[in-house]
Amino acid sequence: MNPNLLKQLAMVVKQGSISAAAEQLFITQPTLTRALQQLEMRVGAPVLKRTRYGVTPTEIGVRLALVGERILAETEQGDEVIRQWHSGYDNQFTIGIDPLWEYATVAEMTSGFLKQSRYVFHCRVGSAATQIEWMQNGELDFLLAPAHLSVVHASGRKGSLEREVVFRDRSGVFVGKQSTLLGRQQPVTPQELQQHRWLIAGASAGFLSGVEDPAAQQAVRIAFTGGIRSVIHLLDTSDMVVRLPARLALMTAEIDPQQMIQVEGQISARRDIALWWRAEDSERPDSQKVREFIRAWVMGLDKTVGEFELGL
Repeated sequence: MNPNLLKQLAMVVKQGSISAAAEQLFITQPTLTRALQQLEMRVGAPVLKRTRYGVTPTEIGVRLALVGERILAETEQGDEVIRQWHSGYDNQFTIGIDPLWEYATVAEMTSGFLKQSRYVFHCRVGSAATQIEWMQNGELDFLLAPAHLSVVHASGRKGSLEREVVFRDRSGVFVGKQSTLLGRQQPVTPQELQQHRWLIAGASAGFLSGVEDPAAQQAVRIAFTGGIRSVIHLLDTSDMVVRLPARLALMTAEIDPQQMIQVEGQISARRDIALWWRAEDSERPDSQKVREFIRAWVMGLDKTVGEFELGL
């Protein structure tokens, strides 16, 4: 089958209109209509249905459009590789970024990447558990994410990834600016914490444990995974309580040190950030160079950023 036909179908489904798709594909509407007719002859059934609002795919049209979307994406990626080559870049690396890490270190991170003139960097932000799976599927070259994650949690293929701790951190309990616990100098008892409203950040990444967190003893009504902005907003405007990587949270400069409280009888767990990579890429020369560069600047950041009396 001509892959162009699938690409064109995918564009029609995406636009919901043959005329709009023709504009996006830089072809005439009659040309696109003939291409769709060729595809329907190959299939032996309609791939589109006309409605008063445009066109929608049939059942087989949906399935073929999904294939076409993948072809479109690969084509666009190929065009970008050509542009990179003409611009003098040697290679592209895709790096997964933990949401809080991205929020807290965006200035330093982008500055470091831009200094590497030979490479193009594509940063993908998302929950750590999801990104571990992306990495094992070959969609990421490197990942900056919590070191304590188990790769078994993602897909069961333990041993396919390697990691090195590059940034030290501990978990901390933070209260919203409207909380009665704000600025508390003495440790708060777990029993007292149970009376407050909790939210969860990063729960799907193994962030909470029943032993460490008193909130685990009651239902938490709201949780955020794969993003941090909403959590920071709630800490700024409400009385809610959350557990976060303390050093990164304070590095955002949007959370006041007075919002971090001590919990009686608890030692904060390690929440270090690791640099992850696929074991099969360990011997690739270009991968080694980029891995060493990321390792060096993150460990340099670790040495220069304040430790906020966390006992790192």
